[in-house]
Amino acid sequence: MATTLKKARILVLVLVGVLLAGCFGFGQWKVSGIVTDPANNPLAGVTLLVKAGKTVTLTTGDDGKWSTTVSGKEVEITAAKDGYEFEPVVVKKADNKPVTIVGTPKLTVSLAAGYYEEPISVTLAIAGNYTIHYTLDGSDPTAESEEYTAPIAIDEPGKVTVKAIAINNTDPTVTQTISAEYEYHNPGIIINGGFEFGLNYWHGRSCQLQVTDAESYNGTHSVLVTDRTETGSGPRYDLPTTIQHGQKYKVTVWVKYVAEAAPETRRFQICFQEGDDWRPIEIITGAEITKGEWGKIEGVYTIPTEIIRDGDPIPIPLANPRIFVETSWVANPDPNSDLMDYYVDAVSMILVEEEEQ
Repeated sequence: MATTLKKARILVLVLVGVLLAGCFGFGQWKVSGIVTDPANNPLAGVTLLVKAGKTVTLTTGDDGKWSTTVSGKEVEITAAKDGYEFEPVVVKKADNKPVTIVGTPKLTVSLAAGYYEEPISVTLAIAGNYTIHYTLDGSDPTAESEEYTAPIAIDEPGKVTVKAIAINNTDPTVTQTISAEYEYHNPGIIINGGFEFGLNYWHGRSCQLQVTDAESYNGTHSVLVTDRTETGSGPRYDLPTTIQHGQKYKVTVWVKYVAEAAPETRRFQICFQEGDDWRPIEIITGAEITKGEWGKIEGVYTIPTEIIRDGDPIPIPLANPRIFVETSWVANPDPNSDLMDYYVDAVSMILVEEEEQ
């Protein structure tokens, strides 16, 4: 019996030791190395992602060196720096030696291509003795194209394709090219006006909302409005309470519907509302939309201090202001003519004074 108890105690101690080793890092090991260019010059400012049980982010110093403590049997290391290309490296615990990561000159572009709701600057870079030329009109760049000397500002709404060529100054036959497409939509005080970030800041009133990539006016997504129970229903956006009475905004929405049984044209509206009450609702603007086509609804609206309903003024305290998109109201809506599904995209609400600057 005593022998059995002794063996049990030893087993418990071993298990506790294993647990402590895991908890307190006794199973960890150090991985380190240096990042250089092909001529063995150290590269500073290289971002390293060391992926093991967790991901550790490092930046190389002036000497190009780096080190960190990890756990597990192996780690994967990826490196990034404008103007360079790096191959991922896998380091095993059993290797037990510093790692050298080599970056080769590569024409790079940042920010990443894609959809943005704020002005951006695009940076082109390549290490070594190169000159970069670029175009913004979709044509292929040559040595006669605009020379890149500073980040490219993209601050006008629309699509822009940045195409660039890096030409080696010693041997002009050595070139590298790159292309990236950007789309900038200015939503003003609206956040996620293009539904590229899910349904953030949006909710449905007497309807269902679904972000989809089946249709889009810009970017790659829109919101599909379904299961409406009344014409005054649709996607709704709660405005920031920083808006003020008397401020003038240009409000724009793009709408499309495709239902086969729907009429060839239908009037859609953008409405302003204070709180949940139906009485403080005011139509901002409306437009006749043609079936199967994206149509624009746009108008200028001044934030009111009150809304007149049946001859009585209703104060607008701006405690819970919102806008929503609907089909024009009818008392007895027809499912085909009035309650058809529709898409909404590219919603913006821009302060007129800012737009005129």
